[in-house]
Amino acid sequence: MAESSSEDDLLLPPVPLATGGAVHVGGSGRRVARVELVVSTEDGEELRIPLERHHGAWWPPRERTAPPAGVSTDRVPPADHPHPEG
Repeated sequence: MAESSSEDDLLLPPVPLATGGAVHVGGSGRRVARVELVVSTEDGEELRIPLERHHGAWWPPRERTAPPAGVSTDRVPPADHPHPEG
């Protein structure tokens, strides 16, 4: 098994991974109660990462995200409103 380092840890983007609140199962609509990302390891184990619902979208938990390169962690502007300083 390969050694793990913090540089190699699985990180998720700090963006919503899904939107919406309903799915169609067997021809009928159902409300979504939970969304999870399932990660399978090379030894067959599974890690379930529950996403968090905020503002109509499903986001990765904060402890699993990393800020984009060059962006301060104390202020990340929305994608449609770039930071005024460039």
